[in-house]
Amino acid sequence: LANLDRLEAGSEAIEDGTAIGSAISAGLNRLRDLDSESRIVILMTDGQNNSGSVNPLTAAEAAELLGVKVYAIGV
Repeated sequence: LANLDRLEAGSEAIEDGTAIGSAISAGLNRLRDLDSESRIVILMTDGQNNSGSVNPLTAAEAAELLGVKVYAIGV
């Protein structure tokens, strides 16, 4: 919570649809070079992947390889 004020929306234009894999990938890119005890991505989604260019399973596998935990919250 100490870093909550540093959160910012992605710089990409917001489009209609849910790009789960692309969202995870964006988080991984931000965390990749972080030297931290724990690295997590919190994914808020409606669960309907209908946009984006990255397969959600591929992004999840990349997160596992990088040691990043992904927590999904359904909305």
